[in-house]
Parts: sequence; structure tokens; C-alpha cells
Amino acid sequence: MRKMQIPGFPGRRINITELESLTKGRLLQDIVIWPDQAVPLVGYMVWPNDEETRNRWIDAHQRDDKSAITTFEHAFKLIQQHWARVADIVHLHFDLTQGRHQQARAGASVGKAIALINAHARSKGTGTAKLWEIWAAYKDVAHLVTAAILISADVQSRHRLAPYRLKLHQFQPYRMAMLLPELVISVAMTIENYGLQHLPHACTEPLFDPESFWRVPDSINTVAISLPVRKITNIDVAVLNARRAGNRGKAKRQKTTPVLA
Repeated sequence: MRKMQIPGFPGRRINITELESLTKGRLLQDIVIWPDQAVPLVGYMVWPNDEETRNRWIDAHQRDDKSAITTFEHAFKLIQQHWARVADIVHLHFDLTQGRHQQARAGASVGKAIALINAHARSKGTGTAKLWEIWAAYKDVAHLVTAAILISADVQSRHRLAPYRLKLHQFQPYRMAMLLPELVISVAMTIENYGLQHLPHACTEPLFDPESFWRVPDSINTVAISLPVRKITNIDVAVLNARRAGNRGKAKRQKTTPVLA
């Protein structure tokens, strides 16, 4: 069992109830007010199995080495695209479970979530083999990257309704983790709890591997936030019903819009 080395937030336990004021205020302020939490958090999200690089990332911030930090950040564009695919997998797994779908076929699974993404998506990096590769790389921090992606999507939706006077790149998931680490961790705690439990009707193994998964520290001092549940469409059900074990990605599938933008 692995637990992340992230210090708890000081003061009273953080219980986030006003998302709009928190997210908008923090993004407009554009200041990392929790660096001791945000910097290592991003380190785990980007390099879950590379402690040496995580330490160099943290050291660059401690020295305020802007050149080194910028060099690290240049690789984040592709990494954040991979995070989005991980978030697709986790949220679809959650949606299948909450909707009680595929119970006769052992319930929700990563394979079924990947089959749905592959069936619907039109963008690069959504082929079955690539999705399994991305999942293998980030599955042990899937709760963190999924939380950052969900928060990014939420603030972009709010921005479209009432503009924040910010540019689109300022809503990137990486910025959510740096500027709103307590929110990312609060959402991630709910995903962690879901992904480590043995679900009824599901496969014998939980979504996350309890041995290699990076758990949120008990002393983090935040309250978990619930996830939104989405309805699985009739097309999704048809895709899963047509799917056969051992034939992943080979069946002809109807192409529609992406599961998540």
C-alpha cells in the first residue's frame, strides 16, 4: 500500500460547499496559495512511478527555478490529454455501476469503459490498445487526474455561462491542481473510495490495485465531495451487449460524439 507524501492543509478541516466562488476567485487571483500541497500533488499526477523526477519538480519550485519549471511544463500538453482518457475510463466505470448496467456480465470493468470510449471517440489516442497503455501509466493516480479533469470541465461550463475574463488555456487540469489542490483532493477522495471497494455484481477485483495505488493521506484535512452521475445511453448499452470477451476493439461499432470532451 502506498500513501502520497503531501502535508495536510493547515487550520480547520476544509469542507467545500461554494464551488462557484472558490473556483472563480482562485482562477482570477492566479496565485498558488497552497504550494506545499499543490506541487507534490502535480508531481504524483504527472510522474506516479518516477520518484526522482517528482523530487526534481519539487526542488525546482523550492528554488523558484522558473526555467526548470517551464521545461517540465512543456510536456504537460500531451500528458493532460492522457489524463482526459483516464477520466473517461473512471467516470464511465462509475456511471455503469450507478446505473446497474451489465450486472449479468460481472458489472462494470475497465475493459467495458474502454470499449465505450473506442466506440464513440473520433480523436487520436482513443484506440483500444492506446487506451490500455494510458490506463497502465496513470491508473495508480486515476483518482487525482480524474478529479482535475472534472473540475476543469465544470469551470469551463461555468465560464461559458458567465465568462471569467480568462483564456481557454487557463482552465487546464494542471492549473486546477496547482490553484485548487484542496478541491482536486476532495473530489479524488470520493473516487478513491469508490475505486478501492469490491462492488456487487462486479469483477472480483476493485477498479484500483490496492497495493500500487497512491492513496490520499489520512491527515490531508479535507472533506470528500460527491461525483455527478451521468446516464448511460441506449447506444452505449448496445455497444456493451455486442461486446465479447477476447474480441476487444474488433467488432464494428457505430461512431458518435466523444464520451467526454
